[in-house]
Amino acid sequence: MKKILLVFLPIFVANLAFGQWVDTVRIQTTGLDGGVEVSTDDAEQKNNEIDKLYDDDLDIGWEGDEFNVVSTGLRYRGVNVPKGATIDSAFIEIWAHEDEGDLAIVTIYAEASDNPVTYNETDLISDRPRTTANVVWNCDEEWTIWEQYRTPDLKALVQEVVDRDGWQQGNAMAFYLTGQDQGASDDDNARDFEGFENVADPEDGGDGLHHPERISKLVIYFSGISPVKERSVVANMKVTPNPAAGGYMRVALDAFQGEDVSLKLTDLSGRTVRTWKWENLREVSLKLDLDAMPGIYALEVVSANKVGVAKVVVQ
Repeated sequence: MKKILLVFLPIFVANLAFGQWVDTVRIQTTGLDGGVEVSTDDAEQKNNEIDKLYDDDLDIGWEGDEFNVVSTGLRYRGVNVPKGATIDSAFIEIWAHEDEGDLAIVTIYAEASDNPVTYNETDLISDRPRTTANVVWNCDEEWTIWEQYRTPDLKALVQEVVDRDGWQQGNAMAFYLTGQDQGASDDDNARDFEGFENVADPEDGGDGLHHPERISKLVIYFSGISPVKERSVVANMKVTPNPAAGGYMRVALDAFQGEDVSLKLTDLSGRTVRTWKWENLREVSLKLDLDAMPGIYALEVVSANKVGVAKVVVQ
C-alpha cells in the first residue's frame, strides 16, 4: 500500500525557484457605474477617437463599410513577473462575442511604460508609447460566440517591457491591438470579443448574465527568477487523509478560492513530473492522483497573490 506524507513548509523552498513559472492576470474592476462593477482597463478606439470605455464587447480590425480602423487597449494590473526574468511565451486569451470568420489583420504592441495608467475618454490609446517589438495577427480562423481564443505569442513584447530599467514586479502591463485599412468591403474584417462588462444576450442564446470567466486574460510563462518572494505564504492548508492510502491525496485550498491556481510537483533533481491548473477555482478540495509515483517531491501551489509549498513523500 502506498502512503503519502504531506508537510507544508512555512517558507518557500529555494530549489523551487528552478523551472518555469506562469502568471495569469485578468482585467479588473476600476469602479462602479450605477452600482455595477465596471473597468476602464479595457477601452475601444475608432480611428482617432475613443469609442467606449464601458462596453459589452471590444472590437479589433477593420470596418470596410464605414472605413473604421478599430483598436482596443488592454491593461492588466499586478503582473507578477520579476525584472530579469526570461519570457518563454506570452499570450492574451479572449472570448468571442460573435460568430465571425472574415480575415482581420491586427497588429499588437505592448505599451512602452514601466507602470501604465488606466484609459480615459480623451487621451487616445494610439498616442501611448509602444514597444519596438510587435506581432501581426492574421486572424482568419472561424470564431464561435463565447468560445475562447488566443493571440499569437507575445513574448518579445513582454520581454521588452520586463527589461525596462523602471519595471518592477507587480506593475501593470498594457497592450494595444489595432487593425489596418483593408480597403472598401462589405466583409466584417473586425473581430468582437468580450469586454469586462460582458452580458450574454438572450437574443444570442445567452442567459442574460455577466460572465467574469470570459474577461480577457494575460498569460505569461517565464523562467530564471522565482516570482513567489512577493507573494504571501499560505501555511494552513490541510491534506487528508494523511498518511493517505490508494495513491492519492486531497488538498484543501480554501485560501485560493476564486483565483487562477497552478500546482506543480517537482522531484529532488528539480524536474517537473506533474502539473495541474484550475481557473477561477471553485472546488477547494482537490484530489491529486499520485499512483505509481514512489519518491520524495516538492508540491508548489501558486496563484497571483499567494503560494503554498509542501514536501510530499510517496511510498
